Amino acid sequence: MGAGIDGRVSRLLARVVEVSEEVASLAFDGLADAELEHLLDGLRVPLARLEAARARGLADLERRAARRAPSGGATAAELEQRRRNAARQRLAPSVAKRAAEAGRAAADHAATGAAFRSGELDADHVRVIGGLLRRVPLGERDRLEDELVALARQLDPVAFGRRARELVARRAPAAAARVEQLAENQRSVRAADTAEGGFAFSGVLHGTAAETARVAFAAFRRPDTPDEHRRPEQGMADAFEQLCAAALRAGDAPTVHGVRPQVVVVVDEADLSCRDGVARMAHSGQTLSSGAVGHLLSDATVSRLVRDAAGAPLEASVGVRTVPAGLWKALLARDGGCTWSGCDAPAAWCDVAHGEEPYRRHGQLAPDNAALLCRRHHRRFDTGPFRMVVRGAEVLYERRTAAAAEGPGSSMEHGPGSMIRRRDPGLRSTPSSSDGPVGERSTRPADGPRGVRGARSGRSDPRPATLFDLVPTHPGPSGPSADRRAPP
Repeated sequence: MGAGIDGRVSRLLARVVEVSEEVASLAFDGLADAELEHLLDGLRVPLARLEAARARGLADLERRAARRAPSGGATAAELEQRRRNAARQRLAPSVAKRAAEAGRAAADHAATGAAFRSGELDADHVRVIGGLLRRVPLGERDRLEDELVALARQLDPVAFGRRARELVARRAPAAAARVEQLAENQRSVRAADTAEGGFAFSGVLHGTAAETARVAFAAFRRPDTPDEHRRPEQGMADAFEQLCAAALRAGDAPTVHGVRPQVVVVVDEADLSCRDGVARMAHSGQTLSSGAVGHLLSDATVSRLVRDAAGAPLEASVGVRTVPAGLWKALLARDGGCTWSGCDAPAAWCDVAHGEEPYRRHGQLAPDNAALLCRRHHRRFDTGPFRMVVRGAEVLYERRTAAAAEGPGSSMEHGPGSMIRRRDPGLRSTPSSSDGPVGERSTRPADGPRGVRGARSGRSDPRPATLFDLVPTHPGPSGPSADRRAPP
């Protein structure tokens, strides 16, 4: 190794390693709360300074690589150096990029760099300051930088970013507009199927698009009911599913060959009443157990598809609604919305849940064997140890014992907390009259696979299947074919 590495840098690293080993070897169980808090408070600034040193070093290596590159190759050399930096530091490429951006901003702006090196600001503060100052005219940068640094010392990065953009918008409107345009150009959403059968997505939005998404998520988020405790991420996932379901119900999405977008489940007839049967999602081809899609099959449009032994479709019937319009009206008048205790989801968000005998086991739909449940609680009821009990206008959910969940004829729990009661429907808001007849459901065939007929000659062992088109239709002001919209 060179003399520079063997000298001062090596001695500094040895001291850092020695101190870090002492801290890492502390037995936290032997520390009082006050001592542990004192330790953590004391670690904050040294750790921030070390992160600042790494960020500055990563940025400097990228700049050196760009300077050494031949003409026209600076960007490629910088990106290659960033890849090497990420690998050596065991960082995700995105994390290495953000750290280098902070290091570059610290080098370009003296006051910001000084606060970063002292541990007063973290990398996110510095990145925000650097991104804003790049768009500000040179003559205004110093004064604005001092204000931004002072503000950053007081606020966490998210709150600081909000206040910093407001400050720049007032002091340098043209610069703020350029920052907004740059952010808009960086918008992205990525989505892909996973090997486990899930659907993964991530991304970032800015400006009005970001606010639209915030408002939509907030509108469809609902607090936990008394008997459930979801993680925040689970609450957001439930809100996203309900948001997507509402978008499909609205009927505004473009059609394909005259068929509007809808979730289509393909189930062999023999699997409908089988506990260990399988179903296939037509859009993605993903396979799920019949139990996992049971809450969807309860309230859907059904089409019969006849296939030959090779699986080729021979005939498909028109769709028929599983929930008659009259029953929907009766449940709307009785329930008013989700009947799960503590849930205030309106009727427009709800499925019709079958009671003791679900649809896939030929359950007969009637007011005493059905109730309104939002998608989240419909899934929970359908897959959980619950039994629906309808007593007049009251809907209750009894929790089965372990024995009861295994088969009919077993006992039910009757103890504290075993009965989940619905809330008073009179406390719910209902759609406005401008939405058309409240709660009617169309009895016309829904858009879906129909009229598929092939030559019948030579077919053998026809295999019937059922297509469930899971976007309910509602009549509106213009008659049965219009969709009823969710209330504002």
